[in-house]
Amino acid sequence: MKLISAIICSTAAVGSSFALPALASATAVHCGSERGADVTVIDGRTACRAATDPDGQARSAGFDGVGYARATAGATAFGIGGAGGIGASEGAGGIPVALGFGPDALALTSIVDPDAADGRTLAVSIAFEGSHAQVSSEERTVVCLGSAAFAWNAATGASCLATPFGRWAALH
Repeated sequence: MKLISAIICSTAAVGSSFALPALASATAVHCGSERGADVTVIDGRTACRAATDPDGQARSAGFDGVGYARATAGATAFGIGGAGGIGASEGAGGIPVALGFGPDALALTSIVDPDAADGRTLAVSIAFEGSHAQVSSEERTVVCLGSAAFAWNAATGASCLATPFGRWAALH
C-alpha cells in the first residue's frame, strides 16, 4: 500500500509542476529619504519615490507595485505598493502610512499636523485587490471603496472599513 501511495504522490507532484505556472520572483525596490533628499527608483513596472524637506523622513517600497512617500515639517511618511498596488503617503508633520496590495489597489494618506510637536497625527490607509482607501486630514475625510479597504485618522477618530459583506464608517 505504501508503494502505491508513493507512486500517486510522486505523479501528483510531477504533474502539478507541469500544470501550474511557475511563481515569478517579485521585483523589489526600496527608497529612503532624509534631510531634503529626493530618491526615485524604477525597475520595469515597479517603482518607489521618497522625498523630504530638511526636517522630514520618508520610506517607500515597491514589490511589483509602486510606493511613494513625501515628508515635510517633521513628518515621517511610509508608502508601500505590492503586487500591482499603489501606496502613496504625504505629510506635513505627523505619521502618514499608505499600503496598497493587489491589482488596482490604491491607498492614499495625506495629513497636515498643525502642531507637529504633539505627535497626535497618525493616519493609515490600506487597500487590497481593486479597492481604494484614503485619508485626507485637510479635507477631514476617510474613504473606503471596494471589498477590502481600511482607513483611519487618529487625530479625528474617523475611520472606515470595506469588506465583501459591507462598508462601515465612524466619522467624527
